[in-house]
Amino acid sequence: MTRTTLPQRLALLGASGALAAGGALMPSSALAAPAPQVAAVHMAPDHQAHPVGNKTTVKTETTTVRRTLFDGRVKVTTTKTVTKTTKDHHGKVVKKTVTKTVSVRILPAPDDD
Repeated sequence: MTRTTLPQRLALLGASGALAAGGALMPSSALAAPAPQVAAVHMAPDHQAHPVGNKTTVKTETTTVRRTLFDGRVKVTTTKTVTKTTKDHHGKVVKKTVTKTVSVRILPAPDDD
């Protein structure tokens, strides 16, 4: 004979008790008057106050500086700064990346003829 544990016995007792109670209630509910019809209830859609997921914004700034050198050539320095900010749905910054790129070009002296 197999042994049953206490949780198994309690589960079996609960299941048989539920069946007995359901069987006792069945005849009394069969003679009862029909339940009144209730108007349909419309559920409001879930509140989406905060967007789901992360939101990334990109901000780009470009500056150009032209400087004439002593020998007449023109030095053009272009600086590009890209800032990427990622925020979670609560508005908290999760990740921020700043990339700065500098390019320098030297152009020949303009002809002033």
